[in-house]
This record gives sequence, structure tokens and C-alpha cells, in this order.
Amino acid sequence: MAKERLNRPKQQKKPLKSVLKRALKICIFFLIAFSIAFVVYLVDRSKLLEPHISWEVDGELTTHAHQYDDLIKPVLNNKYLLNLNKIKSKIYQNPWVLNVETQRIFWNRIKVSIKKHDVAMRWGSQGYISSQGVLFKPNLTINSDAPIGLVSEVSVKNFYDDFVLYQSILDPVKISTFERNSIDELTLENNIKVILGHQKQNERLEIFVKSFEKLKKYKKIRTRGIFDMRYPNGFALSYSPLSLHSIEPN
Repeated sequence: MAKERLNRPKQQKKPLKSVLKRALKICIFFLIAFSIAFVVYLVDRSKLLEPHISWEVDGELTTHAHQYDDLIKPVLNNKYLLNLNKIKSKIYQNPWVLNVETQRIFWNRIKVSIKKHDVAMRWGSQGYISSQGVLFKPNLTINSDAPIGLVSEVSVKNFYDDFVLYQSILDPVKISTFERNSIDELTLENNIKVILGHQKQNERLEIFVKSFEKLKKYKKIRTRGIFDMRYPNGFALSYSPLSLHSIEPN
């Protein structure tokens, strides 16, 4: 047994230099990994990767877009993955917005272009009709002297198209109120009322323009006249009652 132990080959010890090299490689590996993790931590904690949104509203760059900033906050939580479609969807929740375009300038830099509705008419006291014939109903209304439109919600687009046509016939006299129930009725800025009925409205309105031009020299007509244009051979003329403040004392 002693001889067998004597004849067994001895294990060679690794040179110290090789051991040091291996240890140095391991240290370098951990140092690099730690450095990368530390850099990622610093970048994540910094504002370098924070989403940056630039706003363009009706063709003009602006920094005052707080109402839109608040809308998109919920979809900016993941700053490493900004979803442009979700940003657009959130902005469309603002009833004043007509159209939204989003563009990725860089990874976390987004340009948002917004086109807002304009106000062409007031839809009663509940909303507005834009120059595109679109009805929108914001939570907060604004002061406006736009003409008043009274019509059912489902008929707004055709109603607005007819309003534009009527206004072109009457120009320069302005329509202050246009009401459509079973018939079309106009109130003009001079308080004249024009009843057009439900057919041949354009033709009847042109007859009114020609007739009013001849009759407007009479104060009673030009301030209180009611023209019912539903007659085949002309119109019926009546008058709005005098208001109390317009009655002169004897």
C-alpha cells in the first residue's frame, strides 16, 4: 500500500500568476456590471429620459397646454415606451379638439399638433357648431355672440350647410337665430323675422331680400316686421309686439 502511494503522480499546483489573472478578470467583470447598473440607476433617477411634449395648437407653438398635459399624464407612466395612439386618444377626450397629430422626434420627445373647433354657431345654450358643421358640447362654455341655432342633434350638419347658404343670400344682413322644427324660421340682426317654411327656402329668401329692400324705409317694417314667405304669390306681413321700453309716452 505504501508503494502505491509513492507511485501516485502528484497534482501540479497552478502558478500564482494564473490565479491572479483569473481573480483580476472576475473583479473586472463585477466592476463593469456594477458600473453599468450604477449608470442605469443614475439615468433612471435623472430627468434625462423624462417624456418631453412640445405642443402646437392651431398652427402655433405654445407652452400653455395644461389642459392637455393633465389628460395625457396617465399614459406617460412608462417613460421607456410612449404610445402615440394612447396619447392621441386621451387628447380627443377634450371636446374642443377637432384633430390631433402626434410625431416622435426622438425616443422620448413627442410633438403634438392640435386643431381646435372654432365657433360658427351656438347650439342653443348646450353647445356649439363649428365651421365644419360639427356639434360639440364642452363642459365649460364661453361667451360668444355667434348666431344661435335651434335644431335636433341628428340634423346639425345639413342644418349648418343651409345656414351658410341662407347667410350668403342675405349678406350683408346677418342671421341672429335660425330655428328648424317642422319649418325654417330666421330672426335677423335687426329683429326682422322671416318664415321660410319647409320647401323652396332659397327661392323664398331671395324674394324676401328684394321685397325688404323696397320696404325698409318704413321704420315699423325694418324694426318689427314678420315676413311669412309661405305664400305662392308673395308673402304675408305682420309685426312683432312693441316692447315696453320702446313705447313712447303720449
